[in-house]
Amino acid sequence: MAIKLIIFDFDGVLVDSEFIAGQTIHEILLEYGVNSNLDDVLHRFVGMHNDEMRGYLAADVGENNVDEFLIRSKKLTDLAYAQRLSTLPHAAEILAQIKLPKCICSNSRQSSLIYKLGITKLDRFFTPDMLYVGSMVPNPKPAPDLYLYTAKKYNILPSECLVIEDSVFGIRAAVAANMPVIGFYGASHCYDGYEQKLTTAGASLIFDDLLALPKLIDQF
Repeated sequence: MAIKLIIFDFDGVLVDSEFIAGQTIHEILLEYGVNSNLDDVLHRFVGMHNDEMRGYLAADVGENNVDEFLIRSKKLTDLAYAQRLSTLPHAAEILAQIKLPKCICSNSRQSSLIYKLGITKLDRFFTPDMLYVGSMVPNPKPAPDLYLYTAKKYNILPSECLVIEDSVFGIRAAVAANMPVIGFYGASHCYDGYEQKLTTAGASLIFDDLLALPKLIDQF
């Protein structure tokens, strides 16, 4: 069945944001006296929705400190994004090349997504009605809800969507939604063996260079 919609995850696929966010979380955990390291943070939290993070953070810093932790994390991460956030190499070039309809499905808050799109100037490719976030559905990724919701909005079958994801959570969500999914492991947060995790999660193909994406799309 022909693909009618390309669905991009955003963080770690189009922008190199996951490493920056991980650094911030790691630094704040250290302030709370939590014995943590950056690799551990990246292994645990990449692609995770804030609602699910709360349980892990409660165990680390105490339930009473979670709200303060998340507020501080957002503030410091936004500052770091303003200073250092960049697109992944060739992201804008590839987005300009892709002629199929495209959108973003992200576990990020919509306000955060719009902020990062503006910083990186990728907002010229995605209008607000092309942004779908975890708060729009009962269950964010790794549940399939967000992807199914998006397909319904476009009035197409899930199998007519192609998902581009960088996280195990996102790939599991796409597989559960019966959507073909390609795994990307070309961002800074992707550690040794990351590509194998994406394959194990259910990615049909994996790649680490966005320039390869148009030819990969043609295989579906």
